[in-house]
Amino acid sequence: MRKFLLSTLMLLLGIASQAQPVRHLGPMKAGKGDIILTQPEGEVRNYVRSGGCTDVVYGGFVHDLRQDGAFVRVVISTDGRTAYIQNIISRAATGAWVRGTIKDGKITVPYGQMVYWWDAPVNPSTGKTEDPYGLKLAEVTMNGAHTNYSVKTTGNAVFRMEGNQLILEGTSADLDNKVITGLGLVYTDAYDNEWSYYLDYETVFTEIQDKPVTPPDGLTTTRYSITHGIYGHFVNVGFAGNDVYVQGLSEDYVTSAWIKGSFGEDGKIHFPMQMAGSYQVYLFYFAGAEITKRNDNYGGTYDYKLNPEDAEIVFDYDPETRAFWNDNRALVVNNGKDSLDRFERFPKPVFRPYTEKAGTPSAPAVLELNDMYWAYGYSMSTLAISVPVTDEEGNFMDPSKLFYSLYIDDDEPYLLYQDEYEGLPFDEVEEIPYLYTNNKDIFPKSLGMYIYQNGFERMGIKSIYYGGDERHESAIYYNKPTSDVKGVEIGTLAKDNAVYDLSGRRVANPTKGIYIMNGKKVIK
Repeated sequence: MRKFLLSTLMLLLGIASQAQPVRHLGPMKAGKGDIILTQPEGEVRNYVRSGGCTDVVYGGFVHDLRQDGAFVRVVISTDGRTAYIQNIISRAATGAWVRGTIKDGKITVPYGQMVYWWDAPVNPSTGKTEDPYGLKLAEVTMNGAHTNYSVKTTGNAVFRMEGNQLILEGTSADLDNKVITGLGLVYTDAYDNEWSYYLDYETVFTEIQDKPVTPPDGLTTTRYSITHGIYGHFVNVGFAGNDVYVQGLSEDYVTSAWIKGSFGEDGKIHFPMQMAGSYQVYLFYFAGAEITKRNDNYGGTYDYKLNPEDAEIVFDYDPETRAFWNDNRALVVNNGKDSLDRFERFPKPVFRPYTEKAGTPSAPAVLELNDMYWAYGYSMSTLAISVPVTDEEGNFMDPSKLFYSLYIDDDEPYLLYQDEYEGLPFDEVEEIPYLYTNNKDIFPKSLGMYIYQNGFERMGIKSIYYGGDERHESAIYYNKPTSDVKGVEIGTLAKDNAVYDLSGRRVANPTKGIYIMNGKKVIK
């Protein structure tokens, strides 16, 4: 299990097949093996990588994959004698840097440098402390099968500096016979020199000339809202001569990046495709994308298409209100610039200067409520909701002052309890912050949650807004469960002080847990 831990978890988390970051189950520690976790000083160069790689997938099978398109950062010291490479192994992006010396047009990187440390975690299933280990650089040769390999931990990996490329020397691959020699990672300590199944070969780093936008010194910005459909958030917008700068468009990846547009002769603001910056092993670009709308149960969903030859987005501009908008394309934050991948999307975006106003929130909705039976014998429901960030007059509402409440059956508030939901700030919560998530079973920005109960006759939702030092709330909007699968129907249970579990079975001597009594959910 030791060898498959990192990759198996990435698979379970739904990570896509391009270069992947390691998900740390234990803390990384600088100092153990002198792992370099802070970016060194010097000239920063950005590269995109190509070549082959191996990685283990669920079930213990090693797959031959491509490292193409992954981002890698290199720092050259001010004296030009030392190079630092971050995430040198494509599918094990721990964030660590390795050191190499520059001489005669080559970067020499010694084997044995550590890029990861697993700090003796406690196995939750056994309660025992596991054996600690690290991952270090080595030359690895696979001979016909992933279980038949040789390791070399002394010596160096050598990158030849050729034009705008760094080319890894001394690797080869006979994929028909599964004989591969490359730069890989092996274990340290208790599992010393066992191969981790991370291996790169025929690697080429090609420097990227694109640079992220840097705003001019002294740029004055104004707080704007960007809205797209029922969603939106705050951004900073600055005007400098003929140019327009926007910061904060990305909410998930390059959150501090700037995008730059310019006024054209048509009086509109033109934003070309441009680099946004890097996040883990991904390199993001701002771009305009085509959108088409298809009807579905959610009231319509947009499909997106990125055309690198037509990736500009143009905004109409109102000089009086200083608002700008596009009503036929999407602004996207995308990994790469050739096709859509791991992207944030903002269809038909509208930018407006923000002034807080009191107002009644627009109508929220329960999109889906599905009864489910979870493993281990208890029931639950999945809830998908929609909470607009605009009021009934179309004004943007501060998301930090927006809340929603759930209602079941006879307009009874549905309370969330700490015993069920980890991380809740109070013992019981009726008004749920729009932005709140515990990264487990309550999802932010009105995406929904898990409900540890089922059999509802109906469920409703109400929005509450505290903007402008006033409290305003919407009506309650109901929707019925969409699944035909039924668990316990709370309203039909006897209201005689009898206690039932969440499967509807009567319990004579309830222990600590969640139960139903007199038709209501209670916690003992």
